[in-house]
Amino acid sequence: MRHASRNASDAAVRAGFQGALIALGFLVSSPAAAQQSGVHPALQDRFTIQIGAYAPQVDTTAFLNSSALARGTSISFEEDLNLTDRKTVPAILGSLRLGERWRIEAEYFTLHRGGARAISRTINWGDNVYNVGTTVSSEFDSDIFRMSVGYSFVKNNQSEFGAVLGLHATDFTATLSAAGVGVRTGDGLAPLPTIGVYGAYAFTPKWLMSGRLDYFSMNYDDYDGTLVNFSVGVDYRFSRHFGVGLAYRHVDYDVTATKASFNGGMTYKFTGPMLYGVASF
Repeated sequence: MRHASRNASDAAVRAGFQGALIALGFLVSSPAAAQQSGVHPALQDRFTIQIGAYAPQVDTTAFLNSSALARGTSISFEEDLNLTDRKTVPAILGSLRLGERWRIEAEYFTLHRGGARAISRTINWGDNVYNVGTTVSSEFDSDIFRMSVGYSFVKNNQSEFGAVLGLHATDFTATLSAAGVGVRTGDGLAPLPTIGVYGAYAFTPKWLMSGRLDYFSMNYDDYDGTLVNFSVGVDYRFSRHFGVGLAYRHVDYDVTATKASFNGGMTYKFTGPMLYGVASF
């Protein structure tokens, strides 16, 4: 059933990715000279903050090499170790306009999970070996930070489109433990710089559609990784300064590291809807 769910999730991701690209294309091509009946606050206010509930479906795969650099077992924390594959977490995002076209943005959300299962195959995790039938407890905790600076090439009373440079960092801890075997933890901070585009289009002074797409692939120092992040959403202002919104978001990490605290690899995906409140001034 999990395989069927994952196939359905992958199809949803592909559809969402295509939708994000279409939305961004729409935002770019929207005519600047459309008739105005006021300006949506998100296109003019200096400071904006979003506080929301993000409910992603999560797919976590990782391996941890031994101290002798023997390749660890690639394990799915959801399928092999019984971590929940869906959880609702708080998320916060703030942005600040610097003049008419420059903007800076920061975001944070956290995802902590734990589980236990009698494993159906032998797992080599670091220097520990967990044999078939062993009840293994596991935790995978992550704190996700994103900061960026953007410049709007198109900016008027109805639409905005620009490019962005940013840093997407995940502070993670992955732990396996079992009676008679012991505890082994791998942890690290995976900082991945990104380049991307963003756009927004106000259908009315109350309704706004926005989207963003970030990507980067790099190999430097102790890290080798790729990142895809895209989102598309709609928000409604019920007053001049306050509103609500609904967004769809997908984030996909693929990182390997050769650090003392984590010598191994991680593929980390989360995809799903987010409901949020928004305020701007």
